[in-house]
Amino acid sequence: MKSTSPQNPNPLKKKLASRFLKAMKKLSHKISSSPSPPSTAERRRRHRAVRAAAYASMASAVGPRRAWSRALLRKLRSKATATSGRKTARRNPRNIGTRFLGLNELCDVVPGGKAMDSCSLLSETGHYIKCLRAQVQIMREILDSSSSSSSSRIL
Repeated sequence: MKSTSPQNPNPLKKKLASRFLKAMKKLSHKISSSPSPPSTAERRRRHRAVRAAAYASMASAVGPRRAWSRALLRKLRSKATATSGRKTARRNPRNIGTRFLGLNELCDVVPGGKAMDSCSLLSETGHYIKCLRAQVQIMREILDSSSSSSSSRIL
């Protein structure tokens, strides 16, 4: 197992952060800077764009060697080529943190999980969780740095 030290930061986290920041920079150029607050539809569009950028950067940072990243990239590409006027069916939100997931439910949570055997599914799940944690840490660090820089501008 590799150890990460201050001199050798987690290469996955570094790659993920770099790709996510590039994606966010592209998004910020597309977002209009009108003085009025954005509408509900505009907030939803922004939310979906940020979520897609986060997932795409996470999957591309991992590359095609993991089944979940291939499945996620395939799904994002298919959504990008689909017509924007179509409504997609929404799944019922579940609170997956309060109960134990069986393998059937795990197949639904991990991208591409339905096509995996149980051993591969468990391995991919562990790696997917590791990447999600890194993604959350990066987003928290971005939020902390942006909130501290905006508060220093006020002072």
